Amino acid sequence: MRDINLFTIRVFVMVYESLNSLSVANALNVAPSKISRCLSALRHALGDPLFIRRQYGFEPTPTADKLYPYFQQILCLLGQINENTGEAGTAPQRHYIIYAPPTLSCRLGTVLKKRAAEERQELSLSVRPLSATGPEDLLQGRADLMLSFKASEKERLDSRFIATGERLYIVARDDHPIWQRPPNNMLDAIINYPFLVTECPAFNDRIDPLELYALDQGRQLKLAGKAGVLSEVSDYLMDSDAITFIGATTAAEYLQHFPGVTMREMSEPEFNLLHDRCPPPNYYVIGRKEEGAVPEWLMSSLCDFVHESVTKPPKTHQGGANDIFPSQFNPSMAG
Repeated sequence: MRDINLFTIRVFVMVYESLNSLSVANALNVAPSKISRCLSALRHALGDPLFIRRQYGFEPTPTADKLYPYFQQILCLLGQINENTGEAGTAPQRHYIIYAPPTLSCRLGTVLKKRAAEERQELSLSVRPLSATGPEDLLQGRADLMLSFKASEKERLDSRFIATGERLYIVARDDHPIWQRPPNNMLDAIINYPFLVTECPAFNDRIDPLELYALDQGRQLKLAGKAGVLSEVSDYLMDSDAITFIGATTAAEYLQHFPGVTMREMSEPEFNLLHDRCPPPNYYVIGRKEEGAVPEWLMSSLCDFVHESVTKPPKTHQGGANDIFPSQFNPSMAG
């Protein structure tokens, strides 16, 4: 380790936080090959790959998980030294890591950075998939905020209720037979087709509301699988008769850009019928209780984003399933 310099340590921390070496190269204004050389030097020194390439990006190894808090502390101490010696301009930028379910990951970073600009704040941000280890990652400093479907019971974590979900979008391919159904009479027909669960940990990881509804009707829902990211949803639906549900407007707007996919908002009567025994999801933001862990403007901006995504605006019409997001290649489906 004697040959590892501070720049390499900073590269490791930034790659660990973003899980994207190209974005780190852009942020540091260096060639991607320089990032690769830094990581190679660390791998050689530690005898560990540190990051394993997966389909969705990098995944840190257990050694990287152990190393990260120490390297992060080194950079924090460096920032304090710079401040005390009048070199505050060279202090490392504060980087925030937010865990979010796939339905709330879309546009989250863009919205928060826009709000940061309005607040005249610099914001470095990574949005990562919500997982069961989220609370522990918050406690260990590996994450700063977590969007969850249930409050945390851990003493050192603070849970803020945001909203109860009021929207649900039915999603299937453009030419799916389900679109021939009347808007207020789709739920029972949906059970006839394979159902793709869009995973929301702590809400539908054990049983999805549609599974419970089908059982109450004396029927067995055929599960097509589970999708952990929204990009998987469109790929799966295009090649099958499967249907899925999406509970956030931002996610629906994201899927709207994929050709061949159509979605409609579920009517209010069927929404209430679906959640008769399984209530709609509650949304919470969870963070550490320590003062100053996250600026209040960032916390409130995150809450506003979620609230606008999962609730209906005041005085909106209640047409429900008449709201349709057709594929740009099949505009006739809107009729």
